Amino acid sequence: MQQPLSMRPAPLTPASFRGLRAVVVVVAAGAAVLLSRGGGDGARDRSTALARALAGRGLVAAPADVVWIDPPHGVLGSLGPGSRAVVRGAASPGEPNDLYLVDAELSPEGALIGLRDVHDLTDTSGADESRPAVRGETIAYVARPLIEAASSTVHVLDLAGQAAPSGADWSRLERAQNALTNWQATGRLSGIGRRTFAVDLPDDDGTEGEGGGAGREAAEVAVALEEGAVVVRSSGREARVGLAVGAAAPPWIRPETGEIARPGNVVTWAVDRVRFVIGDDAMQAVKFVFFTAKDAVVSRTQGDDNGAEDIAADLGQTELDPARRQALVDPELGWPPAPIEPWVTPALPGEGQWNPQGGDAFVRKLPGLPPAFMTTFIRSDRTHKVTRVYIALWDPRQVELHMMAGTVEPKGATGEAGPGLIPRSPEVMKRVIAASNAGFQALHGEFGMMADGVVYLPPKPYAATVAVRRDGSTVFGSWSEDARIPDWMLSYRQNMTVMVEDQRFNPYGRVWWGGTPPGWADKTHTVRTGICLTKERFVAYFYGADISPDALAQSMIQARCSYGIALDMNAGHSGLEFYHVAPEAELPALGRPLQSDWEAEGDVSGLEGFRFRGRRLIRGMGLMNFPRYIRREARDFFYYTLRHILPGPSLAATVAPIEAGEGEWRVKGLPQHGFPYALALTEVRPDKARPEVRLRVLKIDPRAVRAVAAADGVARSAAGDGAVVAVLGPGGAVAAAAQGAPLSLWHSEGAFSIAAAAPVRGAVRLATGQDSAPAAVGALGVEDEGGMLLYAEFVVGAPGTAPAPARSADPAAAAPPDPRDAALLDGFLKQLGCSSRLLLPTRLALALGGDTDLAGVPVRSPSGPGAVRLLRAEAPGASRIFESTPVVPFDTWYPLQQKRIRYFKKPRPEEDENH
Repeated sequence: MQQPLSMRPAPLTPASFRGLRAVVVVVAAGAAVLLSRGGGDGARDRSTALARALAGRGLVAAPADVVWIDPPHGVLGSLGPGSRAVVRGAASPGEPNDLYLVDAELSPEGALIGLRDVHDLTDTSGADESRPAVRGETIAYVARPLIEAASSTVHVLDLAGQAAPSGADWSRLERAQNALTNWQATGRLSGIGRRTFAVDLPDDDGTEGEGGGAGREAAEVAVALEEGAVVVRSSGREARVGLAVGAAAPPWIRPETGEIARPGNVVTWAVDRVRFVIGDDAMQAVKFVFFTAKDAVVSRTQGDDNGAEDIAADLGQTELDPARRQALVDPELGWPPAPIEPWVTPALPGEGQWNPQGGDAFVRKLPGLPPAFMTTFIRSDRTHKVTRVYIALWDPRQVELHMMAGTVEPKGATGEAGPGLIPRSPEVMKRVIAASNAGFQALHGEFGMMADGVVYLPPKPYAATVAVRRDGSTVFGSWSEDARIPDWMLSYRQNMTVMVEDQRFNPYGRVWWGGTPPGWADKTHTVRTGICLTKERFVAYFYGADISPDALAQSMIQARCSYGIALDMNAGHSGLEFYHVAPEAELPALGRPLQSDWEAEGDVSGLEGFRFRGRRLIRGMGLMNFPRYIRREARDFFYYTLRHILPGPSLAATVAPIEAGEGEWRVKGLPQHGFPYALALTEVRPDKARPEVRLRVLKIDPRAVRAVAAADGVARSAAGDGAVVAVLGPGGAVAAAAQGAPLSLWHSEGAFSIAAAAPVRGAVRLATGQDSAPAAVGALGVEDEGGMLLYAEFVVGAPGTAPAPARSADPAAAAPPDPRDAALLDGFLKQLGCSSRLLLPTRLALALGGDTDLAGVPVRSPSGPGAVRLLRAEAPGASRIFESTPVVPFDTWYPLQQKRIRYFKKPRPEEDENH
């Protein structure tokens, strides 16, 4: 029967012959390869063959640890892309495993012909990767930490590629840079999508913990994949978490968004790409040659020019102002400190003198206090008189330092990356004042970092460390050889050994400061930065555009640093930016055009309705991606926020005409016993309809006091001496006919709270009242945002109130209830941001300093059962830690710091090969 036309073979043409010939060639080539390799089991088992082939490249892998993503492509498919496999392997027997993406060539029958590319997908320095679970183009695995205090992490990789970067922040050039970076790292322009889920270990009491916890073993974790979700099992818990960004997760799982940050400028990006090819030592040598040649040219051309014009331009001036004077010192605060003594003479106008930064459109300041930031410059190299270092000094009693891990750096020991973004909450953003670079990339020493309790890199012995206590204090010191992460530590960042200690340069005898290959003497001039604790216990950031390590250290010595750390270096990577962030309607008007070379303004991404205005520390600062740290950042950085301290904003006066001082907080003449202030006092008329009603308001900082139950007749705390800020008597008892729920005011370490029972063990009860009542003469509230205690009482004897009673020497004696209802008091505190409030049927028995009431009248100190003393406590600030760490010889500290993290291994339980 004649075949239908559609089934007839096509007539042979020259093109047909060429196609047939190509197929024959491919089949013949494949057959030749198979014949040449023999027909044994090794040739037929592609996993075994792949493991053998990888061994030839120095990787140890078992056939069971090979997971194929793609099947053989057949005869025609062998002309196209190779087949992919994910392999769990190690650099040598007994070493921790990484995961590798292998592009292999397979014969039509599926036998291994050869390897095309091998890319390390994980490259973790302190973790052992599990065998991956695979579902289509998605793989999931567990990184099990080999270091103390780190969390196990679950990683989900999308081999189809990462989401293409989008948004106005990304330029076409930056998208191209990102694609080329992906190609270099993975062999694919689209790269690989990544999501990470950190798994916290349960606390001893069974509740969910945060981070790995100092000295605690990470949880054993297993992982599986389902459609659109990852299943995590750990310590008897199981959770199914969607892979979409923003999917809900239980408290014991911390998901990362996987969002990438913009690449650096073309120069810094190109340096990293070349470093990837030639290695870090070779790149350091190239940079050394460049900097040495540049120094020679500069030395011949600069002469004796002192750089005055450049300094004036950097400061935004037409010329240095000879009339500039040191900011006035507040003797009670000791701020700002004395000027810096110039090192190069004769001194330039303003050199070493502190100039306030704050209270304007670019830099915030706290109400009622001097600006928290001061800046100056100093020349610190007598052989290069144009060399100058710019210094930003802040009062750590007003400013809190925070640490943020970038989306890429530091490369976490378990693969966990940071968010690289200042938290997008109004409470944080409207207190942000500045941000700056931190330390070196992980490849330059793997120096330790922990941020907000998450360990990215473990601490290294004898490394120079800046850290943050859980109370918000900033501390500096050299890590000891055997110290674990203390429980009181929230964050830390390390970089090399200390540069200046007690105004002495380089006590550990380091010769490498980052500008040359390790072991080479470093005298190169480039951008260098540092941070230090001064002997007055202030904190300073240093920026020099063209300085040597010695010049950076000399500027620290001139600034009276007791502990100074060298931070990151080179143009583009290093710098400090000031910010003023606020809801759009509240951002101060600038009144002139922005100077775009060092000023910027824009919306705050991820926080609708908020805008920022920022500027560089100096005009000539070459920090890339400006404004840099207000956006998502690839490298770790420090950011700085204003603390919640007294006095705070004045209370709004509602009755006209406003009386002198009404609503303004008074801090002078009160028993503060130091700074930050413990107390603030004011009076205000809160009701426009009833101008005769007057409230006296006391504010107490919970971080500046500690509460101690006082036995009758005892003038000092049994727990230790302390100046008396206030004494509270056992007043405020709930009336028998009280309608509201009984509540108490409590003070625990650094916090006030209102609750029916003690919120934590050891909390001290200060007063008792109720949450609602028809009448009250006083009320207590705790601010939601700053945690300050507010006490408001009617001013007895003011016009329109009940007559004042006869004075009693004991402030615990109750004043008669005010005839008005309690709604005014309750509403007043609610308006001030106090969600927790307590109404008092009697006046609070309170004596400031133990002998004065709120009106300034001398009284006896309250006593008897239930009396409590508020003693002065040291509020968060800055200090030294690890002062007992000895200065040891080079031969002791250097090998320990050179040792890679993955070789600080600890014994691990036998691994479950099913996960």
